[in-house]
Amino acid sequence: MPIQKLAWKFLVIGSKGSGKSSFISYIVYGEMSPGLQRSLIKKTVTREINGNRYSVDILFQEADDDAERTMGTATGMIVIIDLTDSGSLQFAERVITRAHGMNKSNVYIIGNKTDLKYEAQIWKEDLEELSRKFGSDYYMVSCKDGTGFDGILDDIVDRIISRNVLRR
Repeated sequence: MPIQKLAWKFLVIGSKGSGKSSFISYIVYGEMSPGLQRSLIKKTVTREINGNRYSVDILFQEADDDAERTMGTATGMIVIIDLTDSGSLQFAERVITRAHGMNKSNVYIIGNKTDLKYEAQIWKEDLEELSRKFGSDYYMVSCKDGTGFDGILDDIVDRIISRNVLRR
């Protein structure tokens, strides 16, 4: 069976210091890479769903206050929330509200800095509430020690393929 090739762009959005670059580094390289340049970074993922094979080139682009002008071209959005900064939750809610106003359905919420649980100001229940409100999946990770990254990208790719590609 031939492989269907797809190309997607994911915006990784979050308030300053939320861990956007570290998240991209872990997803793409499997480790934190200091000094990651703020540019498009590519990762290729191969998946098989319902007997169909897909090769997906994903371009990750970091965004913060400039997110609105780049949302229109994105296949998906990954919204990073710094669990130690209560303002990060409000920032994320504003971004997701704008995304839904633009009919963007591939929005994923990432709670980052689970390694700093004693400094947390945002809890799992807060992410669950945000997830329910917008119909978005959420994940909890630590970009510092890599906790919680297993399977995130595969899960997101599978969901987008199932939601957008297989329904055509």
